[in-house]
Formats: sequence, C-alpha cells, structure tokens
Amino acid sequence: MKMSWFIPGSYISILHFNLEFKKMKTTQSRAFTLIELLVVIAIIAILAAILFPVFAQAKLAAKKTQSLSNLKQMGTATQIYLSDSDDLYPLAFAPNQAGAAGYSWNYFIPVPSAGYVMPAGTPGWKSNGINVFVFNTLQPYMKNTQMLSDPVGAKLNTTATYAPTGYVYNSYTDLTYTYNGLLNGFSGTAVTNVANLSVFWHGHGKRSLYGLGYATPWLNCDVDNVACVYQSPKAGCSTAINGETGGYTTRTGAGAGNKQGVNLYNGGIIINYADSHAKFRKLTGGTGDTTQRTDPRIDPWARYDAGWSPRGRYWDQYFCHPYMFRPDYDMTTPEPATYVSGGADAP
Repeated sequence: MKMSWFIPGSYISILHFNLEFKKMKTTQSRAFTLIELLVVIAIIAILAAILFPVFAQAKLAAKKTQSLSNLKQMGTATQIYLSDSDDLYPLAFAPNQAGAAGYSWNYFIPVPSAGYVMPAGTPGWKSNGINVFVFNTLQPYMKNTQMLSDPVGAKLNTTATYAPTGYVYNSYTDLTYTYNGLLNGFSGTAVTNVANLSVFWHGHGKRSLYGLGYATPWLNCDVDNVACVYQSPKAGCSTAINGETGGYTTRTGAGAGNKQGVNLYNGGIIINYADSHAKFRKLTGGTGDTTQRTDPRIDPWARYDAGWSPRGRYWDQYFCHPYMFRPDYDMTTPEPATYVSGGADAP
C-alpha cells in the first residue's frame, strides 16, 4: 500500500495493519485439496483396519480372563465343599420318583433353587433333586450365581426336564459351564491325577441355559436303591449296573437354537481341574476336515466341523466311560480309545 501523506507516529501502525490484512487474506484462501482429503481418509481407514481387530482381541482377552476367574472360584468353592462333605464330590443326580427307575441323569436342572417358586403339592423327591444338584449345593460356597455364566456365552431358552409342573422362575442366571458327572459322589482322595482331571468345563460350548444346569459327562444309573457312583472300565460293563457306563453330549452348535459350537476363545475352551486351578485348553479342530482326529487324552471331542461343532467322541477301550473324564485315569498313559462318530445323546 502506497501512502502519499505522513502523519508522525501513524506510519508504523498503518504498515502493521497492511501486513496483517495480507496475512489474513492468505490464510483464508488456503484449503485442503481433494487429493489431500483422500490421503487423510485413506490413512484413517488403514489405521482403523489395523486397530479394530486389536481392540476386538483385547476385549476377548478380558472376557477370557473373567472366565478363568469364574472357573477358578468354582474350583475353590468345590475344595471347601469337599472339606465339609467327607471329601465326596457334589451330586449331579438324585433318585427319581417312586415307580421310575434309577436316578435323574441327563436332565436339565433348575438353578438356582432359590429362584424357583414351587407350586403347592410339589413332590418331595423332585424338590430334593433340585436342591442337591451340584450348582445349587455349591451356592453357599460361591455366594454368586453370575460366575456360572461365561462372558461369551449365548443365552438359550429351553425347557427344564426336571422342574415341577407349574413352577415360576423369578431369578436370572445363564449357565454356561457344565459339571463332570462321573464325579457324582466320588471320593476326592481316589482321583488319580487331580492336576489333569476336568471338573467344570464348557461341556455344551457357548450355550448358556437360562436358569438350568447340566452335568456332562453323566453316569448311567437306572437301578433303584443302589448308589450311583463311578465304576472303573472293564470288559462287559453294563448299563444295567449303576455307574459302570456313562455318556456325554456333542450338542453344542448343531441344530436350531443350539448356538455357535465350542470355539469360545480363539479355538479353545477353559477347564477347571480337580486341584482347583483353571486353564485354557486349545482344541485341535474347526478345520472342516471330518476325518481329522484329536488326541483323546487332551481333547474332549474326537473331531469337529468347520463351525466348531463336535462330530465325534471318545470312550475308553471297553466303551464304558468318556475317555478323558475318568477320575481313575492318569491322563498321560496312552490307552486304547473307542471312537464313535457323530453324537448328540443329550437334551
């Protein structure tokens, strides 16, 4: 700007104004080009693609830690229970009603028992069967039903196969973990390898039964007035003798309503063991190769489909009990296993 007059003291101010005006004008006229905007958007997209999976894995890791804590606390509660019950494991099965043979094995049992309002006239045998079920008898030691639910469990509404007719459920619990029913009333001192015997585990995968507990494996006990306790495998074992045979389910993901298989944590599940510790167990499956077999000493099922639903099971060499759940097996010595394709055998 050219000035034709001069006022003392004012020239510096006018020059300063002129420079600031030009600077403001230059700043206002500057903007991002389309190319620059696209580059910024591309960078953000790349960062998001990198970070979102990391966040998802961090979230899953936190849930895994919670599940480990749940099962560890359940193991601790069981140890305290054992000290109060002559070292006998909690019951999974109770005697059936008069006229019905044996025990209530392979049933869905209401949990917690305090969450059910029993209708008038409920027979004592049925309410007793609910009260003595493992997840109900452990409640005084757990003092928390929420630890029975895994953070990644998928809620499944189903029908109680042991509840009294007309019962009212007024308490909320989703039960993801299952109990090794071969331990029904079994002596803790008779367990061969406490560090490797499964007690609580993801026996039906991600399924979280709404208000219902389940024991898998189970013992076949169909004889009245005879104890339902595990018997060691032997040639000629019979379902006609309580505790000589047992079974377990593959019902974890196949079929409508049975959700998402057994891939809870990046190809594995979490197991609580008889010495009370809990540990992640990697499963060797999920490839879709229906001929691939697993190691029966470390994997609960024999093979899996691409959706991580079990498609085979192992029993001991005499086809008496599920292989890796036997309390008298050392879990390390290779023993012949009986492979059975397919499965279900569960509600």
